[in-house]
Order: sequence, then C-alpha cells, then structure tokens
Amino acid sequence: ASDGCHYEVASADDLVFFFEDVADQINGQKYIYIRIACPVDVSVSHHGETLDSSRDALSQRTEFGTLTYEENENASANTDDRIKILRLKEGVDYDVQIIGTGRGLMDYTIGFMDEDGEYSDLREFEDIKITKTTVIDTVAKVSDETVLNIDEDGDGKYDIRYRAEENG
Repeated sequence: ASDGCHYEVASADDLVFFFEDVADQINGQKYIYIRIACPVDVSVSHHGETLDSSRDALSQRTEFGTLTYEENENASANTDDRIKILRLKEGVDYDVQIIGTGRGLMDYTIGFMDEDGEYSDLREFEDIKITKTTVIDTVAKVSDETVLNIDEDGDGKYDIRYRAEENG
C-alpha cells in the first residue's frame, strides 16, 4: 500500500467504508495525509465527528477522514508508540490537537496531493521533544505553509512555533 492508503479493519463490515474512500479517490477526491510518530494522542473534529487516537480502536472512519495505525519499530515496551496515520478530505481547515502521553521525539509529516493523486508536497517536522505536558495545535489545510504551535509545559502558552513550506 502507498502512504496514507493502508487500512486495517476489525471486521469485514468495516470494509465497505474503506472501499467508499477508494471510490472517492478514483472520482477525484484529494486527501491530506498526516503521519505522527511518537508517544502522543491526536484528535481531529469536524461537524460533530471526531477521530481520536486515545480511543481503543484498530482504525476509525468518519465522513471527513480516517485514522489508522502502523507499528513503530522503535516503540518502548510500556507506552503506545503506534504511528498514527490520518487521511482527511481536502477542502476544509481541520484543527489538529496533539497531546503528549510519554517522553520521546516526535516526527510529524503532512502531505498534500497533486492533480495526479500523488503526495507530491510533504512537509516534515523531525525530532520535536515530547513530554506528558506537551500540547501541540496545528491546522491541516492546503496552504503555502504549515505551522506547529507547541506548548511544552501545558500552561496554555505557545513556547515554540515551527513552520514548513512546500516540501520543507
């Protein structure tokens, strides 16, 4: 499977939703791809639906996107270090919140599709220090730049802002 197109399902009943996603993509629907590797929880809400990695689910699907997981080879034994993969339908600005659940370094990648359906614009943020008090806010949208607002100590104030432009 290519990046952002791998699905794990709990039952055969879930397959219908993922085939709908494939059909949408064939019909020209573009997606924003987000990959988060670190001991964090991520949540995205839109029109009353939420994708939330703190739930005990193999994968999640909403009308606006999916949340799936990859195993992390570098995971520690006592934390859930699964890599979170979000695929969100383009055309909406999504507020993404990331909350630290342990200590580590986070790699965050956001990708945007071109006219051919390929993720040709990948913006990568590597080795961001995460603790249990870290809160990160960002917006997933098609734009000239992506910004991660980081509150390192959970006091409600951003301590660091990272920016990346196209393929930056």
